[in-house]
Amino acid sequence: MPPYRYQVGQGDQRNKLASSYQSLLSEFSSPELTNVGNYSIGKLIGKGSFGKVYLASHTLTNGSKVVLKSANKDDANLAREIHHHRQFLHPHIARLYEVIVTETLVWLVLEYCPGDELYNHLLNNGRMEPAKVQKIFTQLVGAVSYVHGKSCVHRDLKLENILLDKHGNVKLVDFGFTREYQGSTSYLQTWCGTICYSAPEMIKGEKYAGEKVDVWSLGIILYALLCGELPFDDDDDSTTKTAILKTDPVYPDHLPQPAVDLIKKLLSKRPLLRPSLGDILKDPWLAEHAPQQQEVLKLQQPPPFTTDLEKDVLERMRSAGVDIDMVIENVLSQRCDGLAGWSNAKNAEESENDVSVKRMPNLSVASVQLAVAFLHLVRSTRWKKAWSLDPREQEVDR
Repeated sequence: MPPYRYQVGQGDQRNKLASSYQSLLSEFSSPELTNVGNYSIGKLIGKGSFGKVYLASHTLTNGSKVVLKSANKDDANLAREIHHHRQFLHPHIARLYEVIVTETLVWLVLEYCPGDELYNHLLNNGRMEPAKVQKIFTQLVGAVSYVHGKSCVHRDLKLENILLDKHGNVKLVDFGFTREYQGSTSYLQTWCGTICYSAPEMIKGEKYAGEKVDVWSLGIILYALLCGELPFDDDDDSTTKTAILKTDPVYPDHLPQPAVDLIKKLLSKRPLLRPSLGDILKDPWLAEHAPQQQEVLKLQQPPPFTTDLEKDVLERMRSAGVDIDMVIENVLSQRCDGLAGWSNAKNAEESENDVSVKRMPNLSVASVQLAVAFLHLVRSTRWKKAWSLDPREQEVDR
């Protein structure tokens, strides 16, 4: 007869196997989705006609938080959104880390912004103090200027598409209606966006200059931030449209006059009278924060894989046995796959900001994903023993 300890050990093993088997059956039979790719799905934080939005965490690193946004494969705007968003690298545009295609859905892995939407912020707290609005609005103008500089227009600027990070900085999202734009000689004609943010010429069904409808929407947003409500908003859409076409906003007495002057320029019924994004950044009311945004817009990005930092990253990856040719092809073609997904593996948001913003002058758009991804990869517990970070990177971690 086997010893008692052996019998107990066998019993424990059988119990563990049975428990594991039951857990597997429960996972198969559960209607709730628990994992997508390398991400563990958390709570539902939003839903709409596009699909659902979840808070999630990366399972292969330190559990860094991301946002998973689902969309149907037949979504007409999905390909456009991914195509444009993956090209945008700006401190006030939320990063698109990865795209995961499943049998039924496409999942966008996005930067997590714990500060929530500006819409919810106003709903819960009311209007903002002018000093805070100056900072937020200037950052938003900087982000939109960057998009326009890429020969694109957003066309869906609204409070719901502006998030705040944990430091209260702006992160622009949702590029489903973004369109290539050739400048002042090119006009668009498709109506899109939300009525209460729509410019008069768009409501009339006229051809419109894309950058001018974005400027109008910025005026609506600025008014809402300062007043706590939209200037043109009614439960009846036709009433809202009439107000946009025929009336002017009511300006409360508490608004600073320089802010009122700026809003009036942005909300001119005549598109040609609305200022350019560059002129908005020169407005005296935004003078405190505009220089920073102007400097970001001036940054010149070198050709891919030509900087010392990028060459060093590639060499260290080669030493680790990584197929460098595949990595270069991956990054140059802007594939938002698992490699790009590593960039969400942050030990701290400050280190992410340091890599992607402070070093941005030394990185190309194509290779910044590689640099950020690898710098975070070597910081993870699994790789720290194999790599010694240089003093510059060690300082970032502290």
